[in-house]
Amino acid sequence: MSGGVDSSVSAALLKQQGFEVQGIYMRNWDSSDESGTCTSQADWQDVQKVCETLDIECRQVDFVKEYWNQVFEKTLEDYAHGLTPNPDISCNSQIKFGALLEKIPKDAWLATGHYCRSVNGKLLRGLERNKDQSYYLSTVPEHALKRTLFPLGEIRSKSAVKELAVQFGLHEIAKKKESMGICFVGQRKRFSEFLQEYIDQPVGPVIDLDSGRTIGQHNGLYGYTIGQASRICHGSDKWFVAQKILEENKLVCVAGSNHPALFSNECIARDWVWISSDHHQTITHKEVDAQVRYRQSPEKAILSLRSDGLYSIRFNNPIRAIARGQQVVVWDQDWCLGSGVIETVL
Repeated sequence: MSGGVDSSVSAALLKQQGFEVQGIYMRNWDSSDESGTCTSQADWQDVQKVCETLDIECRQVDFVKEYWNQVFEKTLEDYAHGLTPNPDISCNSQIKFGALLEKIPKDAWLATGHYCRSVNGKLLRGLERNKDQSYYLSTVPEHALKRTLFPLGEIRSKSAVKELAVQFGLHEIAKKKESMGICFVGQRKRFSEFLQEYIDQPVGPVIDLDSGRTIGQHNGLYGYTIGQASRICHGSDKWFVAQKILEENKLVCVAGSNHPALFSNECIARDWVWISSDHHQTITHKEVDAQVRYRQSPEKAILSLRSDGLYSIRFNNPIRAIARGQQVVVWDQDWCLGSGVIETVL
């Protein structure tokens, strides 16, 4: 439980269905390690209030060490190498559906407030398509999903979840602002400013892709994401990030958000994870729906296994702002098959 409306309503629904429910709050970050404003203590207090209202037990479990070693250090390493990682995906597979699941009795279910469905270990999109979170669970293995319940998977709207919260007497939680971003960054910082505390990268030139001219100076490549506005002021144009050349410490930008250099038809992915172990042998060439970002609309693509063991994902239509380090996730209609880390953009 996170102290938010989704996990709170999930607990209430399970108790209503006759389950014996215990709330677990995961402490993944030591707030004393950062100077931003982390809401973890307030969230834990909210979890306790919700559990008191629902008349269920709750406890806090500490995964600070595991999160630092298995998620955070790898995230920093990826940013230092110019990649665009997604720590939420690795947190789910390594911590929530890994370390936490190992602490739960073998005869118990793990339930979360994710908007998705699980049927016999198959991960399916949630019926609330605007909130579907199967993207973030695309590296969770089948054996973990077989022990997991997603009470919100069949609910079709966020507003319906908030209405249920009111019906269960969770009035304050129903009005609580939805948390966005990563807690440990703090409320008053840009993510790039937070990374600056851990990654030492020098400033360098910003290059106009079309003319080759230097148009400004960047403050460290880790603070820039492919496709995003660069915050570089040069002339009347708005400049967007097209490339990060780590070897030369150069940031390459283009004028305008729809410049052709921002679009690609294909990417190559490494570290591929099939949710079902059977698919490792059976899927070598398949038409899929694919996403390289959580909020992206699914796009038709052909997934192919290459001779070097990597996977090629070729989209039917050009996709904007594919970045190395992002997770490319594939579905067969509603069925999430798995995902890999983008190594090359073509």
